[in-house]
Amino acid sequence: MKNWKFLLAAMTVAMFTACAGSSGGSSDDYDNADGSEESVQRSAPKEKIDENKLKKTEEEAVAITEENHKLRKEIFEAKNKLGISTAPAAEE
Repeated sequence: MKNWKFLLAAMTVAMFTACAGSSGGSSDDYDNADGSEESVQRSAPKEKIDENKLKKTEEEAVAITEENHKLRKEIFEAKNKLGISTAPAAEE
C-alpha cells in the first residue's frame, strides 16, 4: 500500500467521471396515459411581487442606510475629539 495516495486520486477521478453525466437526484420521469415516458422540468414557483411591499422594503433599507451613515459620522467626530486615530490599522 505504498501508493495509497495514487490509488485514492485514481478512484476519485473515476468517481467524478462516472457522475459527470448524472442529473444528481431522483428522476422526474413519469408515465403518460399512452404509456410513454416524458421528462418533466420542475422549477420553483414564482413569487408574486407586491409593489407596495417592495416600495416599503426599499424605504426601510434607505432609512437604515441613513442611520448607519449618521452613526459612523458621530463615531468619527467622537474619535477626533478624543484624539483617537481614525486611520485604518496597518496589517502586519
